[in-house]
Amino acid sequence: MAFFIEDQKDILDRYFKHHRDLGESHEEMLRYLGDSLDSFIAKELAPLAAKNDEVEVFQVEAFKKLGALGYFALSYPEKFGGMDMSPVYYIAGLESLSKGDSGFTLGVAIHGTPCDGIFRFAGDHLKEKYLPDLIAGKTIGAFGLSEVEAGSDAKSMRTSYRFDKGNNCYILNGAKFWITNAPSAQVFFIMARNADNPEQISSFIVPQQNQATFKINPIKDKMGVRGSNTAELIFENHPVAKDHLVGKEGDGFKYAMHMLNGGRTTIGAWSIGVAQAAFEKFLKYAHERKLFGGHLKDLDNTKREISEMLLAIKAGRELTYAAQYEKAIGHKNFPCNSALAKIKGTDAAFMVSERVIQLSGGFGYLRESLMERHLRDAILGRIGEGANEVLKIMVIPRFVYQAFEANPLRKNW
Repeated sequence: MAFFIEDQKDILDRYFKHHRDLGESHEEMLRYLGDSLDSFIAKELAPLAAKNDEVEVFQVEAFKKLGALGYFALSYPEKFGGMDMSPVYYIAGLESLSKGDSGFTLGVAIHGTPCDGIFRFAGDHLKEKYLPDLIAGKTIGAFGLSEVEAGSDAKSMRTSYRFDKGNNCYILNGAKFWITNAPSAQVFFIMARNADNPEQISSFIVPQQNQATFKINPIKDKMGVRGSNTAELIFENHPVAKDHLVGKEGDGFKYAMHMLNGGRTTIGAWSIGVAQAAFEKFLKYAHERKLFGGHLKDLDNTKREISEMLLAIKAGRELTYAAQYEKAIGHKNFPCNSALAKIKGTDAAFMVSERVIQLSGGFGYLRESLMERHLRDAILGRIGEGANEVLKIMVIPRFVYQAFEANPLRKNW
């Protein structure tokens, strides 16, 4: 079974096949995605996906093996151990990984967020200290923005910091919630509010060193993405070295929003992997299921539904890969288009997964079908990295209005 499919290759060809600066690198990346990564998914991820979902286990060893394959390093500079390739290849790989095991791959996707934040906003000393091991998969990263009462409304965070002049360090207090990777992570990218100046939100790199002042409480019994691990973080007068402030004090929220823009394309790709997995499993079932003197695939309704599924998947994939390309070249429309890609990808995952179960009848409703997991996982995509409802109300219209007001329609024709 191929986890990297022809449609992915075709999109990458469109962007890179004739790129004069890539030379043989593009073909090498296609071989990597189609051979090395495909083999890893087939051997290490897909066979254990259902079991890991059942028992809620995140495969730390598989994560390390993925790092050893060079996947996390694809789009980072060579001086940090990276391959200096376009992040669009990373997105294509993420889709394939999610098709194999979307629970595990959520952890992979979220790991990319602190990596991106450190690379883009941290000082050289923090990059040199943490980035090489993160992109080699030797350490795992987590992103601490959400709180119990500060999810989509991130500015409502209550986790605070103050500077302790006597000990020349920052002191963190508060709690973060829904933190993916936290039980396995060694490096945390944390947002907190200045206790003395609440308008200031800053970012910190917080290493996990098993201190009593930094507690990690695992969150269990999730509906979906059970192959990832999640936790609450509690800081009780937790010291953070002065030089672990990321960038400029007070710019943390700006950094977080930039990081979430990138996270939206990863969730878009992750969601398309969920949709593609459900779609292919249904195609197999539709060819096997006999009814009304033929097969399920022969019914007109099935043909119509398959067409709608394919339309949703391909549209989500095109938007997601295009948005990631815009990120790579620094296009001004990337924030808006990453939100569009995230919405379309996550909606496609939900629609396809739901229709697959409906069309498969009672069999699709059983765990035995290996289909129902995709619907449980798909729901999370529409919530994380900015709930779709919030993106439609607060993010996308802002860009639409700005574009129109900068160049309004003067006269109807």
